[in-house]
Amino acid sequence: MIPEPAPSLPRRWAEAVVDFPAPRGAAVAALLAGVALLLRSERTHGFLAAVIHGADLVFHEAGHPIFGLLGWRFLTILGGTLLQLASPVAAAAAFWRQRKPASLAAVLVWLGVNLVNVGQYAADAKARALPLLNADADSHDWWNMLGALGLLEQSGAIGGAIGGLGWALQALAPAWAAALWLRRRLDQ
Repeated sequence: MIPEPAPSLPRRWAEAVVDFPAPRGAAVAALLAGVALLLRSERTHGFLAAVIHGADLVFHEAGHPIFGLLGWRFLTILGGTLLQLASPVAAAAAFWRQRKPASLAAVLVWLGVNLVNVGQYAADAKARALPLLNADADSHDWWNMLGALGLLEQSGAIGGAIGGLGWALQALAPAWAAALWLRRRLDQ
């Protein structure tokens, strides 16, 4: 059986409205899931947030030895963050290609959660106060990376910028999916 070719990428996001494949409730569900993650991930560490954080930790830790195969120490250290972010980015690319905006919005929320966590980790580089899997203070990824780049003093600003991007993505992705859904409803 010969697979059908993948649909071409839309030239503009507005074109995705034409083929919005999600049922009516999916866009609303994506919006509610995004809001729930936004509210619960930092305040109560609810079940869903714990599952996402656990999966992200696995991706992060797996990234170190995977990128370590390339033989460059800096890339080995950065590899944890790279794989942690690459996982939702890969899922987002797949949903973009399939023109599934509600699913895309959901994984963009996941990416936003990751960015907030990475931002907290980066901001902690100078103080090294976060509890890590390895109790050795010298194993702090962002302390090593920012120190090597001579940016350790700017760790708070760097972490804040990364985290701010994550919070914005968590808010904007579900809003975007809901706007597409609403536009589709109004055009019918």
